[in-house]
Amino acid sequence: MGSEMEWDINPIVLHIYVSDSDGNNLLSAENAAGHLDIDKVYAVFDGQNYPLTVEDEGKNPHTKAYMPDFQGLCLSTDFYGNKYISFGELNGEDDLNNVDLIIYWGDGTSDTITIFNHFKWKLSGEPSITRRYYVNGKQTESDIATFRFVK
Repeated sequence: MGSEMEWDINPIVLHIYVSDSDGNNLLSAENAAGHLDIDKVYAVFDGQNYPLTVEDEGKNPHTKAYMPDFQGLCLSTDFYGNKYISFGELNGEDDLNNVDLIIYWGDGTSDTITIFNHFKWKLSGEPSITRRYYVNGKQTESDIATFRFVK
């Protein structure tokens, strides 16, 4: 009697930190000098506009199976209390052929993160995932989706 393996495929979630040249977090109002006006920050992904919203913690129900929960562009706080922007969750099984996420910072500047995701099942029944990220046209050295911008 055999059993089939069930796979939970990691979703794509971008984590974006923004600081000034001195390392001050520009998403935090505590950094009064030069912080970004978060009400003016938005992104365009696949032809749709996404305003920056504040993350709604506790929204995800606890289940055994993982299902991607698209939140859009959210202002979040990490484990250390640092503000960052998250974008996603995008289904890790979807093919994304160099799709751009353009972030408009509200100060007249923008940055582009390009996502490449190719998913297929191997003959062995295991998933094969190729993910690449590009920042302003330059491929990152890692497939980790954490990005740091200095303004």
